[in-house]
Amino acid sequence: MTTTITRSIRARRLWLAALPLAALAAACGADHVASAGSPPSAAPVSHDHGAGGADMKQSDRVTAMLATAGYQDLATAEAAGYASSIDTLGCFQNAQAGGMGLHYINGSLMDAKVDPTKPEALVYELGLDGKPLALVAHEYIVPIEAWTATRPPRLFGMDFHRHPTLPLWVLHTWLWKDNPSGVFADWNPAVRLCPAGVPIFGVDLPAADA
Repeated sequence: MTTTITRSIRARRLWLAALPLAALAAACGADHVASAGSPPSAAPVSHDHGAGGADMKQSDRVTAMLATAGYQDLATAEAAGYASSIDTLGCFQNAQAGGMGLHYINGSLMDAKVDPTKPEALVYELGLDGKPLALVAHEYIVPIEAWTATRPPRLFGMDFHRHPTLPLWVLHTWLWKDNPSGVFADWNPAVRLCPAGVPIFGVDLPAADA
């Protein structure tokens, strides 16, 4: 009985998360699916996320969020092929610029293709107990060795940028938690820093012999 009640509560939470997105999608009119290399948005949403005014087209936002609403449930994300990187990369933070969190990575998506509905990594904010608290962002990733074009990969009208230490092109998209620094910024001052006892990227991990 307890298991049945728990599943019912979880299903209701996911349904409530998806409901406003579905309504927003209907308000957008014709569906618009973003693709790699799509031109910059000509009609940004009314609020400004900073980062030079860069923002997402509303239909792009809805498309991406509808695709990953179920991943607020960690078990659903894991069943879809996303796995924690806590033991290899640890938790990401920048004491001056803000938090980031823990990445759940889908290795099968690590190629030259970018799809707004299939982020290569899901970023979760960690609670004080060190466990994932909530999905806060997508990270779209292209391995350096997989990308042969002279221009960087591009999505939502934004160029990816080189990760400062890892051999990756990356683009963060703060869809599930507003970022005062901008929707495409790497760090989010609204996300808590890594809790005590959790390995931190660049400090504790990656291991020296990795």
